[in-house]
Amino acid sequence: MEILIGLVFLGASLAVAFVLPVLSYLRASKALQRADALARDVQALHAEIVALRATPPMTAAPPTQSDAGPARAAWVAEVRDLAATPPPPMPTGSIEAPGEATLATPSRVGDVLDEREAPSPVPTAAPALMGASTPIEAATSAAALAAPADSLRPISVPPIGEPDVSGLPKADGRMPTADSLEERIGARWLLYAGIGSLVLGLSYFIKFAFDNGWVSEPLRVATGLAAGGALLWFGQRFVRQGLAFFGHALSGGGLVVLYVAIYAALHVYGLIAPPLAFAAMLAVTALGTWLADRHRVQVLAALSLLGAFVTPVLVGGSEDRQLFLFVYNALLLAGALAMVVRHAWAGIAVLAYALAVLMSAAWAATFYRPALGLRTLLLLTVHLGIVIGMIIALRRQRARSSLAIPASWVLLSAPLLYHAAALWLIGRSQGTFLVYLLVATVAGLSGTYHAGWRWARTIVLVLVMLPFADWLQHLATPRWYAAGIVTAIALYLLHLAGQWRDLSDDDPAVPVPLSELVHTHATGAFLPLTLYAFFAEHAAWWNAPILTGLALWNLAVAAVLRVRMPVLSSQFVALGASIGAVAVSEWFEGPLVAIGWAIEGAALGHTALRSRHRWLDAGAVGLLILSALRLIDALIQPMAVGTWPIVNTRAFATLVIVGAMAWLAARANDDPDPVAGPPVRHGLIIGANVLAIAWISAEIALVFGERAYASSAAGLPAGAARAELAQQVALSVAWALYAVGLVAAGFRRGYAPARYLAIALFALTILKVLTKDIAELDRVYRMLSVLGLGALLVAASYLYQRMAVSRDSTESASS
Repeated sequence: MEILIGLVFLGASLAVAFVLPVLSYLRASKALQRADALARDVQALHAEIVALRATPPMTAAPPTQSDAGPARAAWVAEVRDLAATPPPPMPTGSIEAPGEATLATPSRVGDVLDEREAPSPVPTAAPALMGASTPIEAATSAAALAAPADSLRPISVPPIGEPDVSGLPKADGRMPTADSLEERIGARWLLYAGIGSLVLGLSYFIKFAFDNGWVSEPLRVATGLAAGGALLWFGQRFVRQGLAFFGHALSGGGLVVLYVAIYAALHVYGLIAPPLAFAAMLAVTALGTWLADRHRVQVLAALSLLGAFVTPVLVGGSEDRQLFLFVYNALLLAGALAMVVRHAWAGIAVLAYALAVLMSAAWAATFYRPALGLRTLLLLTVHLGIVIGMIIALRRQRARSSLAIPASWVLLSAPLLYHAAALWLIGRSQGTFLVYLLVATVAGLSGTYHAGWRWARTIVLVLVMLPFADWLQHLATPRWYAAGIVTAIALYLLHLAGQWRDLSDDDPAVPVPLSELVHTHATGAFLPLTLYAFFAEHAAWWNAPILTGLALWNLAVAAVLRVRMPVLSSQFVALGASIGAVAVSEWFEGPLVAIGWAIEGAALGHTALRSRHRWLDAGAVGLLILSALRLIDALIQPMAVGTWPIVNTRAFATLVIVGAMAWLAARANDDPDPVAGPPVRHGLIIGANVLAIAWISAEIALVFGERAYASSAAGLPAGAARAELAQQVALSVAWALYAVGLVAAGFRRGYAPARYLAIALFALTILKVLTKDIAELDRVYRMLSVLGLGALLVAASYLYQRMAVSRDSTESASS
């Protein structure tokens, strides 16, 4: 009973899964052929109509009485002969819709339709048409339509437009849009479902047969091989018969069956040895690749490539054969490269790359050990070279495939993965690590130059700089200090040379691209930051002279580029000024970071004003805000005992930062942008004055703090208290005096924001006097504070009154 059930199930599976898809596909193919025939008939008819329209209408002269009899007799005889001849069969492509009348169509060129919708030939006279070589010549003959006088009428062809063939199949055999879903269901989806059902049914039957011991183990494998071979044979036969898609699908199924049969022979039944199984699977891969290349079918190539990559996994083995595996993968990548070159198959390139990555990662997770690091890196380098070849081939063949460029961008992740793998494989191996960074930099700069991707140089710098800075920061072996410093300088010079090489071919009159400005600042900041971080840990006293030398170097580079590339020259001036300011502050142990940020922000803002890049404005403002916050933090911190007021590093930093902001505000005053220019200028001026007020307050605190410390050290607490009271009076008077200066400057310059800041500062001073000075100060200091504030407020009011009088007199004179 079980045997009968299995046979019935197998027959039903074959009928449903194989016969129906074949019949549906054959029917669809026949419909396409009929559509081709109809399209050709319509095109021929349209061409004939166009030719007839090109012929001017003619009216045959009535024959005379003498020749009317013979002409009529000849015409009648010809009509009878043609009528006796049965009409030719309709073209095979004609399709009659049920329930509709069949439209009569001309059976050959030159026939016309009579009133009975039966094809009848155009009446012709033998003497006039015997010499006509074409129907057009016959139509243009003057005596071509000789006929009895009573049957002759003027002949004219009505104007005919382009025939409406929207409902007919296209000339290239493609079905109309309305039928495309039916075509896909009948020709493709049913095929997919049929093959899947066929494989599933056969699997059930085979398992059923195996479980019941019907077939021996060698016969089982032989049956699988025979089934795979049969699918391949039938598939190729269908391809030769014009059913290419159906045939290729069967061929792909045959390849899969062959792989499974070989795998079963090796692992399930143990009938063959692993080397023989590997060779057999390679033979299947070679066969599939040959078929794919011959018929230009990318799906077969992808199936063969997948089988080739998983062959080592299917064969298996517990031994580590790294060299064999990586060389084998390299050969497969080379084969994929050949397919890309021959056929521009972007999918093959991406598939081969993904499979190679997966196979390498699987090996590393199982067999990798640190002793194999260098050999693994060399083998991966070979893989990377082949993938880069695929990228080049795809970009050169972008006209042949719309997916070539997207696939090339996917493959560009290969250098990034290789770089990450190399850093992991090398680890902290000192010499190998430094050599790799230099080689990677040279390769990256060369690649960006030949590809024309200047923006990628900055990416190369970041990818190398971050691991190198981390390595240098954790370097604990003194004998590698010099090698690390030399490597940092070499990396900087390589990027500088790469940038100059890219810009050497440019026209000096053309503005420097934004990517070059970004790379200039990134490269210029890399070396001083790296060296500063290193020497701060090991020899901090070297930082000042090193920074001074780097500042002079950048200024020298700016001088060299002043004529060739003035915009880039200004960037090196900014770098030199920034590093120089940091060096000066380093000599005096000042707030070096704030100075560097301020000068860099001012230079960046000036570049933004010249290049009109508004996002550079945001960067400049951000740097200036950071420098201001850093300076305020330095002003809040107490100074060392014995520090001179005004003449100290804190005062120098304030002078540089406030000067940088004032200089940039003066440049922003010339900005023609009415939206971005004034707000930037107002913000810079207000910020500079706020920093100046903070610095004055800090210096007052320093002066009276020194007095209080001296009195406390001498055992005079009363003197320390008086110094504190005097400090509060000095602060109130200084703030009010600065506010008066702002009012005067605002009136003189006609600058309202300065006067607004003065009013705010007056309000803060009044609040301080009312809440702190009057409540806490001694009688004398309270009197001095209130009197000083009152006098300065009166002076400010006087200035406002003078401005009002001057404005009124000006308006009266003008009126």
